[in-house]
Amino acid sequence: MGKAVAFVSALIITAAIVIASAVANAQAATPIGVSATPAATASPSPATPAPPAATLSPTPIGGRGTLLPPAPSAPPTTPSPALAHPSPSMTATSTPTATPTAMPSASATPAATPTFAATPANAPTSSPTPATGSPAAAAAPSANLGRRPLDGLRMYLDDPRSATANPLNWSVTAWKSRHELDVYYRTHLYETYHAVFGRSRWAGPKQWEGDRRTPEGDYLIISKHRSARFRWFLKLNYPNAIDHAEFARMKVAGDVPRGMREGGNVGIHGTDEPILNLGNVDWTTGCISVDNTTIGEIAALLPVGTLVVIKP
Repeated sequence: MGKAVAFVSALIITAAIVIASAVANAQAATPIGVSATPAATASPSPATPAPPAATLSPTPIGGRGTLLPPAPSAPPTTPSPALAHPSPSMTATSTPTATPTAMPSASATPAATPTFAATPANAPTSSPTPATGSPAAAAAPSANLGRRPLDGLRMYLDDPRSATANPLNWSVTAWKSRHELDVYYRTHLYETYHAVFGRSRWAGPKQWEGDRRTPEGDYLIISKHRSARFRWFLKLNYPNAIDHAEFARMKVAGDVPRGMREGGNVGIHGTDEPILNLGNVDWTTGCISVDNTTIGEIAALLPVGTLVVIKP
């Protein structure tokens, strides 16, 4: 009797060991979470659901009370392999469709060529423009280039040869405080030039020789000659009758230092210190200085006898 009980117990223990071993081998050989993923990716047909997805269920494994998370449904969420990865046949068919669209762009290039051929047709219309200029345009000062000519300049260009023959055609106004020299032709402004004046520390008209002031009043150009230092020198008739009278009055009043004379040799000339002219520095001993280009222009324009008015 004892042998029979021992034999049955041995059979039960052996069966339990076999069942436990079978369950352990099943768990190690076929993991449910891993087998679901290859099945979805390996399926060539997008319409057929992965078979393991149906077997996935939150059931206990091996009676141990462990639940696996439910597997996601493959058909609603996973895009079709044919759409996510275009097949070679789709790629090949899309390439020829783009080729005809590029062909009209190449054919449009010859169509634009006749538009450039029309350019020479307009060339003869613009070519006569330089030929319309009169030879008198060469006498215009370089300062007038790039802007509309003044009234005096336009009148001068109408008859440049006879314009310089008569001194009554011209007049000059010099502004000491503005550093300007305005040239007028027949009472119309011809050009405004930059100028500097005497380097005296005191304002006012010239009173005697050596005070380094520029005279103020109405004067005439009485001579023109070349100058080795200043290019040109346009001499003024200082002192005039008004200056003589003023000097005599001051001398009687005792306002003139003893031995001082009225002075003279005042005129319009160029410069041997161009940087001082550019810097608006009054550096002369009483004359009017302009740059060397300007003195060449006005020496050719202004005849002897031209009125020059010098103002503060």
